Amino acid sequence: MKAPRAPFAWSVGRWLKRRWWVPAIVLLAGLIGFALTRGFVHHEPLHAGRSVSAWARDLNHPDPLVRSNATTALRAVGPEAVPSLLRLLRNRDSLLKKPFVKIAPGLPLSFRRAFMRVFKPFDAGNDRLAAVNALPLFGTNVPVAPLVRALHDPDRGIAAQAATTLGRMGRPAVPAMITALGDRDGYVRSLACYALSIPGPAAAEAVPALIQRLADNERNIPPQAVYALSRIGPAAVPALAAALRNPDPQVRAGAARSLGTLRTSDVKAVQALIDSTRDGDLEVRHAAVDAISRTQPYSPEGVAALTNALADAEAVIRRTALEGLQRAGRRAAAGVPSLTRALEDENEEIRAGAARALAKIGPAAQPALPSLNARLGDPDPAVRSNVLQALRLITPQAASPPRSP
Repeated sequence: MKAPRAPFAWSVGRWLKRRWWVPAIVLLAGLIGFALTRGFVHHEPLHAGRSVSAWARDLNHPDPLVRSNATTALRAVGPEAVPSLLRLLRNRDSLLKKPFVKIAPGLPLSFRRAFMRVFKPFDAGNDRLAAVNALPLFGTNVPVAPLVRALHDPDRGIAAQAATTLGRMGRPAVPAMITALGDRDGYVRSLACYALSIPGPAAAEAVPALIQRLADNERNIPPQAVYALSRIGPAAVPALAAALRNPDPQVRAGAARSLGTLRTSDVKAVQALIDSTRDGDLEVRHAAVDAISRTQPYSPEGVAALTNALADAEAVIRRTALEGLQRAGRRAAAGVPSLTRALEDENEEIRAGAARALAKIGPAAQPALPSLNARLGDPDPAVRSNVLQALRLITPQAASPPRSP
């Protein structure tokens, strides 16, 4: 009786196992075909006998002279290089990469090295990096859409360079960056904030969208939005002042920080900040007091706001208000009664800060002398040291005794 025949699939599998080189050759042929197709279908502009892609890859070279020569060559080609660079930006590793990696150990080492050196079939990441490094050389001749797509590149270095390029393009790229601020990917939103910080005032139309990002749930994005708004400058001030009335406390706090960074003297914005020093949210109050401390410690309205903040229940706000009053120096004389009361604060940092502020005010702080003398016995050495300094600066200098002969 004859033995039953093996299933066809099992037989083919045994045959392939004995002749492993057959699929290897097929795969290798596919790889070579892919490499040849990739290398020769597109006719790129040449400079000194080399293609745009070859010059662009030199921009990734560690030698600065090689990079400099590549920059010169690409500029010599001019805007005609852009289509080739955009094709380079779209490069992705072939689906044949995994099979090749699997069979590569069975191939001669010299063949593997020569194949990878000549065809570079799996170097798409370096190609895309070369493209984003080269595209800034051509300014507004570069279309925005491919660079916006590159913000989603799996290689974050490439995505970041794409954002830099978009930022350097200025106003033409701003609408696309505004759209990117609403992307579901937090990293893309972060890159959009960064890109919008580069053109400065030219990105003024992005102010409303950046203000929305002050409440972003990614922790690093609100500070980036604050920075971008500060780079936009005075054009952002009216919208930021209005944002101090936003229902979201995160937005209000971010707006206050932005105004503090801008150091605005706009009357409406300053008044909105002063009003915010009484906000019900601690973070907003602190941001507003800090902004007044940085921008308006010398004006009577600023001194009054900082003086009132010395009565806040939170020590961090009282401490920030004292920093502003110290900056104000003699112009903070109207705050002497409040500073005198602060010498009795339960927090030693507040007591020491109040003594420093009184010292900066100088002789106009004489009504505080009794309280300062009472603090000479303070248990905290920093308080005692600052009190002594204040007494020396506030008390008029007595005439020096005559020297003995």
